[in-house]
Amino acid sequence: MRFSQKAFADFLKLNYPLLADPPGKVMMAYGVYDEATRRAKRAYAIVDKQGVIRFLKIMPKNTVLIPNDELLKEVAKIN
Repeated sequence: MRFSQKAFADFLKLNYPLLADPPGKVMMAYGVYDEATRRAKRAYAIVDKQGVIRFLKIMPKNTVLIPNDELLKEVAKIN
């Protein structure tokens, strides 16, 4: 984990790891890599305990975020 991500996780007291993906392999595998900007598109991914993507929504530019209650409903569908 990169220093900045570790500091961010420590600040928020996260109890799960954050991913550093400098070569972009994960972004490409998830289909969220934007070649023009060489960054990830804004997206939501919910991955189950087996590592299977159960929900993936790529957001168009300049759109509002998905409300937390909607994301929690998606998580509830998995459990």
